[in-house]
Amino acid sequence: MKATQIILISLLIFAAALSSCKKDKDTDPGNKPPVENLPPDDDPVTGTISGVIAEASFDELQAQSSVGINRIPHTLPKFLELRNQIAHTPQGAAMMILVAMRIYQQYPVEGMKCLTAACTSPLIVPSGEAGNFEGYVMGNVAELTRKLKDLSYLPFVYYQGASPANQYTPAAPPYTSVMQVNQYSYMSSTDGSTRIKVFIQTLGADSPRPVVVRKTGDHYRVTEYSSLYLAPKPPLN
Repeated sequence: MKATQIILISLLIFAAALSSCKKDKDTDPGNKPPVENLPPDDDPVTGTISGVIAEASFDELQAQSSVGINRIPHTLPKFLELRNQIAHTPQGAAMMILVAMRIYQQYPVEGMKCLTAACTSPLIVPSGEAGNFEGYVMGNVAELTRKLKDLSYLPFVYYQGASPANQYTPAAPPYTSVMQVNQYSYMSSTDGSTRIKVFIQTLGADSPRPVVVRKTGDHYRVTEYSSLYLAPKPPLN
């Protein structure tokens, strides 16, 4: 009888421990999706492309383009809406990483989703954590995060009108970036796709800064963009 009582008491203690663990897990903030207070983002967002950049191989007549956007959105749905308008081109994908950098600077949780949506391997890694985009997150954003914190103007360096002389204040919308390619921009990947190195003009450096894109599905996505968060020339006082 005494042995039976001991067994029953042990079972009750074990059940209580399980219940406590479940409660702790359910209330652990780390298991809940991160929340940001995002302001409304209802205004229309539009992107326009002028000029053509060749998608298969270098063509001197299709080597420069400008991409304009009427505003910088700050939510994933509007970001994807803009992506669907322009990222079917290499230059459009280059513009989307600039937009994602700004969103990430203001709203890191939402911005992480936008960065991930703008990029592809090897920049993204599988993740089941809250805040992922389609099961992925960016693999390493430590340096980007630091630069965006230290250099508030960094996302605007690549828009026309922004210069060290005006603290990198771009011209009034549409925000426009000028992109170009050269004969060395086209690189064949082992999977048969073509990676394209697009150079973005900026007054913040002595030469245009590169971003590499390749087409995945219906859109081009970024595979390398570290040059975009190199420190630009410092603003003039």
